[in-house]
Amino acid sequence: MSPKPQPQEPNPLMIDQLFHPRNVVLIGASDRPGHWSGRVWGNLHRCGFKGGVYAVNPTRAEIFGARCYPSLDALPEAPDHLALFVPADVTLEMLEAGAKLGARSATLFAAGFGEGGDAVGQERATRLREILQRTGIAAAGPNCMGLACGRSGLVTIADETLQPLTTGPIAVLTQSGMLTSTINRALNDRGLGVSHIVSCGNQVGLTFSDYIDALAEDDGVKVILCYIEMIRDAERFLAASAKAAAHGKAVVAVKIGGSEEARAAALAHTGAMVGSTDAFDAATSGCGLIRVGSLEEAVEAAELLSRGPRPRGPRVAFMTNSGAMKSLMTEAASRHGVTRASLSASTQAAIRAALGDDAEPANPLDTKRTLPTDTYMACVDALASSGDADLVVLIEELPREAGIARKVANLNALHDFAARGGAECAAVAVLSPLALADTPAMLELRAQLPHLPLLRGLDTTMRLLARLTFPPPLRGRCPAGAEGGDTDGDVSASKTPPSGASCQRQASGLTRHLPHKGGGKEKAAVPLSEPESKRIVASCGIAMPREEVVHTPAEALAAARRIGYPVVMKAVSSAVPHKSDAGLVILDIADDASARTAAATLHARCNKLGVPLEGLLVAQRIKGGVEMVLGLTRDAEMGPVLMVGLGGVWLEVLHDVAFTGLDIDRAQAMAAIHRTKAWALLDGFRGTPRRDATALADAMVALGRLGRELGDRLLSIDINPIVVLNEGQGAVALDALVVLRQTSDATPGGIT
Repeated sequence: MSPKPQPQEPNPLMIDQLFHPRNVVLIGASDRPGHWSGRVWGNLHRCGFKGGVYAVNPTRAEIFGARCYPSLDALPEAPDHLALFVPADVTLEMLEAGAKLGARSATLFAAGFGEGGDAVGQERATRLREILQRTGIAAAGPNCMGLACGRSGLVTIADETLQPLTTGPIAVLTQSGMLTSTINRALNDRGLGVSHIVSCGNQVGLTFSDYIDALAEDDGVKVILCYIEMIRDAERFLAASAKAAAHGKAVVAVKIGGSEEARAAALAHTGAMVGSTDAFDAATSGCGLIRVGSLEEAVEAAELLSRGPRPRGPRVAFMTNSGAMKSLMTEAASRHGVTRASLSASTQAAIRAALGDDAEPANPLDTKRTLPTDTYMACVDALASSGDADLVVLIEELPREAGIARKVANLNALHDFAARGGAECAAVAVLSPLALADTPAMLELRAQLPHLPLLRGLDTTMRLLARLTFPPPLRGRCPAGAEGGDTDGDVSASKTPPSGASCQRQASGLTRHLPHKGGGKEKAAVPLSEPESKRIVASCGIAMPREEVVHTPAEALAAARRIGYPVVMKAVSSAVPHKSDAGLVILDIADDASARTAAATLHARCNKLGVPLEGLLVAQRIKGGVEMVLGLTRDAEMGPVLMVGLGGVWLEVLHDVAFTGLDIDRAQAMAAIHRTKAWALLDGFRGTPRRDATALADAMVALGRLGRELGDRLLSIDINPIVVLNEGQGAVALDALVVLRQTSDATPGGIT
């Protein structure tokens, strides 16, 4: 028997052991009709697994027409892969026994490992995790439907209808057992080879990160298609996805599931706004992963990316021979945010040379008829080789019957062009506007075009292209410095204060501004008062109006005189996170009489609401500009994300926001701002002044750095509004709400 394996972290070698075992042992095998073990036994033999396949059941001497063994130590060779068709508690026992005899991998079918949040199941999951870490067994599951590998013939998927796998180029990872066969059939129908399928289950064993990390080094895999409900280890997942991209693999993900717990507990606007896919998109934006919205889009992505290169940028050129399709493509591209390439003068001239002087070079290009092959390819070459486009999509349908010679010749020439490719040439694909059933003639022709992606469905394809290509170029004129690097948070360096005031800024050293909120339930959400919140936000360099916290009407009057009218007066009460909704903000206080009245009014309103009045905040009134919002929140799966968008009262009405990760520079922040409709207001809409978008981007960079420094102690930050003033005048945070995790740490301001 093999020696007991040493503990180790998951790595590509472990995944190789999982996919290429020496033998498979079916523990708990039964010939009861419909039992999963019988299906797996049949699949292993049907799909050509070359190793030994053994059944273990102490109550049977023979099963499936072969010998059945009473225990693992009775096997003719050391067990390698354990397929465990036994309850959760027995699963733990058999893993321990198998590890002692040298087992290196396992498929864990059993549920009961905390899926519903029950304490007993969670304790089992903890024990399972400890066993796997200690023994080094690479395990799929638990609560999964198995896995399969085309190269080895390994199949532990309990579906007798599973179509055999090939050697590539697509790997499928899914948390759903049912989808394993469904996705495999869909890809096979397209003539695409699937090399690996894994039903990941609860991921107490191996996670999506482990599989992606290993498949990144598999030369036969080009696309890793994922259906994801939960990410267990966000940092490793992002690192694995980035590794796959660096190795030329496309990770395509359908992501569902949510962060309902985080949103339900949110006290700041930002937390209520963010959804799981928002956070997922923000976190994965820099690692090359492609999130799509449906399984149909995922299949189209697999078609495009397994047969050709990933488009190098966002510019798409379209070509058709139908005026109707030209109109439909134009509207669909606009509807889904696809960037249509602009055709240069030289490209237009090349098209006219091919089609004649009466040609109308445009994008989409309408050739008005089916062209002879030489003319057809001259147009394709003009679009793909000019440098104007990153992807050329041609509206074509495969002939339903043999004998349409010109169309077949055009497709063959297009295939040869796509196969030659080249770094300077745009990627090429064919699009059928409707998903029609393939005839035998179509299937035969498709098999002859392995390097030509054949996409189906106009809207499905446009949605995919919008996801697949890079963000569109910045619209309008970039503010000065917008394409520069990180400002290191020094937003004051190039900004002048708003007219008539000198905004307060505080130096860095962020953690010393954290108040201590001890006692109570560990890790409960604690909203800070506005002055406390602003001290933290200002500590990273974000500009604030001149303001003072006072406690009596007389002090409020004196503060208003020092700051200079007009001023704003607010009640300070950590019991009321959103003061405007409660009537605890009074604007445009223009003189001493108004200041006295405002102070009395705020005292009376707090008494009526029954909330403590901790002070009065008297602040400089900042007029003009565009009200935006900046936010930071912590997603339950993906961790912290930044939000930017149209702020003030419009935030919850229009939901015009964009999300990004925390570790960004000025250019990445500007790209996020450009994804909002509010960019039109900042850029100078209909003669209004251009606003200081660069200052807003710098504030985003600073807020991201603040979030990284505060770490897990921080739950969320809401800066609403931050007023973006005219170009060169900066951006000023008028209100802020910081929500911390409560800690019982006795050290004031300590981070736990």
